[in-house]
Amino acid sequence: MNNVFFVGIGGAGMSKLALLYKSLGYNVSGSDIRLSEYTELLSRKGIEVFIGHSDSHIDNRTDLVVYSSAIREENPEIVKARRLGIQTVKRGKALASVVNNFKNVIISGTHGKTTTASLVGHILKEHGIRTNVYVGGNDSEFDNFYEKPEYFVVESDESDGSFLYLKPDNLIITNIDRDHLNHYGGSFSKLKNAFSDLLKKSNKAVICGEDKNAREIANKYKDRVLFYGSDGFKAENVKYLPNGTEFYVNEKNKTLRVFSPLFGYKNVLNVLGALLIAKVIGIPLKRSAECVESFVPPHRRMEIKKDDEFTLIDDHADHPTEIEATLSAVKKHFPGRRLIAVYQPHRFSRIALLGDKVADPFELSDIVVVTEIFSAFEEPIDGINGKNIARIIENRYPEKEVHFAKDNSDAVRYVNRLLKKGDIVVLLGPGDIGEISGLIGLKGDV
Repeated sequence: MNNVFFVGIGGAGMSKLALLYKSLGYNVSGSDIRLSEYTELLSRKGIEVFIGHSDSHIDNRTDLVVYSSAIREENPEIVKARRLGIQTVKRGKALASVVNNFKNVIISGTHGKTTTASLVGHILKEHGIRTNVYVGGNDSEFDNFYEKPEYFVVESDESDGSFLYLKPDNLIITNIDRDHLNHYGGSFSKLKNAFSDLLKKSNKAVICGEDKNAREIANKYKDRVLFYGSDGFKAENVKYLPNGTEFYVNEKNKTLRVFSPLFGYKNVLNVLGALLIAKVIGIPLKRSAECVESFVPPHRRMEIKKDDEFTLIDDHADHPTEIEATLSAVKKHFPGRRLIAVYQPHRFSRIALLGDKVADPFELSDIVVVTEIFSAFEEPIDGINGKNIARIIENRYPEKEVHFAKDNSDAVRYVNRLLKKGDIVVLLGPGDIGEISGLIGLKGDV
C-alpha cells in the first residue's frame, strides 16, 4: 500500500493523520471543500491538496481512501473508490491501525482531550522520550512524527465510536458528559458503556475522580485504575493568576508546587491527569512538573490573542459544560472586569439536543453576542437557529444585554460598538469564529 487519499483532508484531525501517514512513508494526497490553515500547512509539507471533491481524484493507482465522519457516503471520491474495489476506511480506524502497533497513551473524555493529550505529549517529549502526538488542534509542536516512536499519545474520538478501535496501554478518562449522543441513538447509557468498553481494553487507566460518570464506570475495573482530583492525587492551595495557575499536588501527604500556564480549575484537573499518567509511565513527578511549566497552550484553548487596552481570549468551547468552565476561569483569573461572550453555536443536531440548556453558562457573562449556527456540514433543522438561541438566553437572563449577529462580520460590528477599555472578549465555538480575532477593536464597518 503506497498511495493514500484523504477525503476531507482539511479537518483538524484528518490533516494530522495525513501528516502521520506521510511520515510513515506513504504517498499522501487529499481533497477538501475550501482552503484553510490546515490545507496550507499540508501544502507546505509537500502534500497535494485538491479543493473540491471530484471522482477524477481517484484512480487505479490509489491503494486506500480515508474519510472523516463529516463526509457523506455519496461523496464522488468515496463512490468511485468503492466502484474500483479500493479499500475505504474512516479516520478512526485508519489511525488505530497505526497506533496499536506502539506503546501508547490514549486520552479520552468528553471535554479537555486536546489540552490533556498535548500536556502528556509535551511532558514525554521534554523528558527525552521519542513520542508521536496525535491531537485534533492546530499545534505546530506536534506536526512532525517519528517512523518508530517509543510512545504514541492520541486524542481519541468518542463522537463516532471510533475510539473503540484503539487498544490502550495507558488510558486517561477526563470526564463523561451528555454530548455526541447522535451516534448512540440519543442514549447516555450507551455512551457510558462505550467508555466502559474502552477502559476494559486498557492495561492501566488514570481517571478523574471528580467526575461521577467516569468514576461510575471505573468502579468495575479498580485493579487497573488510579484516580486524580477528589482523592488520592489532588491539587491544594490553588491560586488563579493573570498568567496561569499555581497549585500544590498532594500525594500521600507529600506536596509539590506546580505552575501551569493554563487557566481555570478544569485545567488544574487536566494537568493532574497528565502528571499522574507520566508517573505511571515512570517519569518522576518533580520532572513532569518542570515540563508543565514550559508548556504552550494549544491553539484556541483559552488562547490570549490580545492583552493591551482590552483582553481577547479565543476558545474552542461550545458545549455548555465547556463554556461554563471557560467563563468561570476568566472570572477567576481576571476578576472585576466586564466580559463580552461571542458565541458561535456548533451543529444543528447538537443545539437541538441541548434545548434550553444552551443558555446555562451565560449567567457568567455581562454581554452575549450569538451568531448563526456553524453547520459543520449538517442540514438545517426547522426552528433551530442562532436567533432562537439568542432569544432563549435573553429570556433566561433578562438583565443581560444579548444580541444576535447574522454572520461573523455582524458580530465584529456589535463587539466593536460595545467594546470599552478593560473589557474581556471571549470567542466561543469550534467553527470559524476565531477568524474574527484580528478584527476586534477595529473601528467602523468591516
